[in-house]
Amino acid sequence: MSKTALHIKNLNVEYILKKGSHPAVKNISFQVEQGEIFGLVGESGSGKSTVVQALIRTLPPPAVITGGEVIIDKIDVLSLSAIEVKKYRWKQISIVMQSALNALNPVMTVEDQIKDVLEIHKNITGIKADEKVEQLLRLVDVSRENAKSYPHQLSGGMRQRIVIAIALALTPPLIIMDEPTTALDVIVEREILSKIIQLRKELDFTILFITHDLNLLLEFADRIAIMKDGEMIEMNTVEKIKKGGKHSYTKKLIGALPSASGPRQKNLLPKPKKLNFSKTPILEVQNLSKTFQGSGLFAKSEVEVVKNVNFEVFQGEIVALVGESGSGKSTIARLISRLIRPTSGNILLDGRNTRISEARKVPLEYRKAVQMVFQDPFASLNSVHTVYHHLSRPLTRQNLYDKKTISKMINQNLEEVGLSPGKDFAKKFPHEMSGGERQRVAIARALCIEPQIIIADEPTSMLDVSIRMEILEIFAKLRIEKNLTIIFITHDLASARYLADRILVLSKGTLVEQNKAEDLIKNPESSYTKKLVRAASPGWLNEMIKYTK
Repeated sequence: MSKTALHIKNLNVEYILKKGSHPAVKNISFQVEQGEIFGLVGESGSGKSTVVQALIRTLPPPAVITGGEVIIDKIDVLSLSAIEVKKYRWKQISIVMQSALNALNPVMTVEDQIKDVLEIHKNITGIKADEKVEQLLRLVDVSRENAKSYPHQLSGGMRQRIVIAIALALTPPLIIMDEPTTALDVIVEREILSKIIQLRKELDFTILFITHDLNLLLEFADRIAIMKDGEMIEMNTVEKIKKGGKHSYTKKLIGALPSASGPRQKNLLPKPKKLNFSKTPILEVQNLSKTFQGSGLFAKSEVEVVKNVNFEVFQGEIVALVGESGSGKSTIARLISRLIRPTSGNILLDGRNTRISEARKVPLEYRKAVQMVFQDPFASLNSVHTVYHHLSRPLTRQNLYDKKTISKMINQNLEEVGLSPGKDFAKKFPHEMSGGERQRVAIARALCIEPQIIIADEPTSMLDVSIRMEILEIFAKLRIEKNLTIIFITHDLASARYLADRILVLSKGTLVEQNKAEDLIKNPESSYTKKLVRAASPGWLNEMIKYTK
């Protein structure tokens, strides 16, 4: 008979506000068995992170636990005093946070941060602490040389491994993984997850894994609970959830994003009846390179982030630029949109050189023709201005239309991206809308001056999985209705597969492969593309174990 590692009984959390209380978690109950990987899935606002903060007693005001029990090792954590809770953390339960950079102290080395936990909780110092640090770093595949590094000197994947090492420092029986790989690229994410699963087998700890990505958990969890609006709507084994579960919301999450491999789902995104592109490209990128100056007081270093990239884009085509962080794809987006100046190379619009060496003399015609949709819908809109202001500004600056025509165009553009009625959304401020609605506003803003090309830089990466396909559908429809050319920047191969006509794969600033989307997925040529396809495909865990043996 298995032993229960965590038992949550009828947990309730409310936010106490001036106008009354708002329930954030409503009668949540579940058990996690020892040695199990239990997944808690939900989108933004579902209450999953509130559950985590409640069970480790870190809920910030105005949140208040109004009922329930959290039993760990036969002790109700909610009944402990503040001092007792501090002793309980790390020894009985530890947590791996979503953002490793925020979880780590920026002014302490990796070594000192691990030693800090060892000294405070187990009074381990000196040579024994050094030995323990070396052992923990070895567990998470981090070299001893990195122990003297500060967090900002390490990559995102390396920082996340350090956070895992700290969580394992006191060998707690229960570890909470709160979106531990959300900010990482797919290949690094898979490497981290396979390491976590390997360590779980070696050290026999229990995992409560929190995520918004149900398809991710289906690869390695034992059981899954799904939350929506503060309530648990379904809990079952992975096998039964894979078959679609019982709740319609579960089915929606499973089908939210298609697979990067396997049989192609038909009619997922609208496509033109015919894809007959002209022989003359609308945009040509010729030997494009970009070098940034590194830091240094006396000797200035240089970092070449884009290296002699060449490609063409045709009118009405959707081209995806795919690659990991640091591959150069976002830099290329900023070069094409003329937000930064290339070190060398040419960009041709309709066969005409855009005078790339003279950044301050970018023709207004080019600015109008090429518009950009940014990654972060929360940062790309000014919170003090209405939607109307954001959309009218590019039109009034270029003195294109009168006020009456501008209002009509804004309402029309908002409705084209699914914000209806447009006149109501035009009056709203960014904080009054969801992330998905804000991104729709950003797309509508790009449409206002009727561009020929839209560059979409990771437009879905900060949105919940069920909203991502809706945003991709907007781009697919705009291409058909307006014959728009779209350059889609992403690290998500599955999204690129279904939206784009062609995929260009970038690695370390170099274009390593390009082909028609489906041909590239089925028959990748470069070793990097093959690795990318494997990491984004169902069964990636078994594939990763096979390739690391």
